Amino acid sequence: MRSLSEARQRLERAFAAGRASIASHTREEWEALLPPGPIMGGMPRFAILGAIRDHTAHHRGALTVYARILGKAPPMPYMDA
Repeated sequence: MRSLSEARQRLERAFAAGRASIASHTREEWEALLPPGPIMGGMPRFAILGAIRDHTAHHRGALTVYARILGKAPPMPYMDA
């Protein structure tokens, strides 16, 4: 990335692709169970959506810490831009 604007555009494209992927599956597909395993095994597939949200928030928080270490005050993500 060369700029914050470029990064924001890339993020918006990624979110749009994610929304399209979610919409491309049926309700039955989302309700199907994940295969057995140590991470979310046996849970309905739609449970991954909350996990993705939480993971994204984790990274946003880490980036905020890094910015503050550099003396920057990142804007609140939930305020009008």
